[in-house]
Amino acid sequence: MQDDPVECDALRSFSRPRYFYGQLLDVRHFESEQAYFKRKQWLRNRLVDGFGVVCGLDVQVGDDEHSVVVMPGLALDRQGREIVVPTRSKPVAIPSRPAPDATPSGNNGGSSSSNNNEGHCDDDWVQLVVCYEECKTDPEPVMSGGCDTTTRCSPGAIREGYSLSLRPGKAPDIPLDSVIQGLVKGNNINYRALVEWVSAPCDCDGGPGCITLANIHLPATDKTLEPSDIDISVRPIVYGLDLIWELVLALSHDAPNRRTGKN
Repeated sequence: MQDDPVECDALRSFSRPRYFYGQLLDVRHFESEQAYFKRKQWLRNRLVDGFGVVCGLDVQVGDDEHSVVVMPGLALDRQGREIVVPTRSKPVAIPSRPAPDATPSGNNGGSSSSNNNEGHCDDDWVQLVVCYEECKTDPEPVMSGGCDTTTRCSPGAIREGYSLSLRPGKAPDIPLDSVIQGLVKGNNINYRALVEWVSAPCDCDGGPGCITLANIHLPATDKTLEPSDIDISVRPIVYGLDLIWELVLALSHDAPNRRTGKN
């Protein structure tokens, strides 16, 4: 099934197979059916829930104190795909900070401390990102094939996974100012402002999909990585209903925090 041309990759009409008795089914039909449900779910995740960390995925210092590990959790990437980290990740080695230039700078030891987050040079930082990744697995024998192939074995499943990588420099802080102009008038919500904001064109830039989990301050060559070197406040988060309810309680100065279904 050929998709119709679209102006925005985030928006496209969907088509699904229509089965009938006597129909010859092949790989194309089953892949089309899978794609239909995947794309619908990813579209909803992307445009309704947003992207970022849903729960977990804390970044901690590894056992060797020269690496970081990511704890189990869930995130939604910029394309709406679910990134699941089911168990504690393998350690990601953190390089040491380059030695300062010997040239006098008028500030002795200005960057000598590695156990704080006061460094202002982006070269002293890296950002840890998690990305959605698929791999083919479970090879099975191919019982038949076309005239132009001699493949005797093919993967029988696609496993959804993730990858972790380091990028140079710092990720920017999360903006905390509302982008909706004139949203609040006195003690009332400006509903027209909400409508105009929702009615703006959909976000069509899915981006590469990766989610920043933390900024990491590189330790000096002779130092170890400390928990204070890890800044997770730069990660985007998904504002689920439980979290929104907690924000409402906090803003209304209500009772102690609690999660739905828990005492």
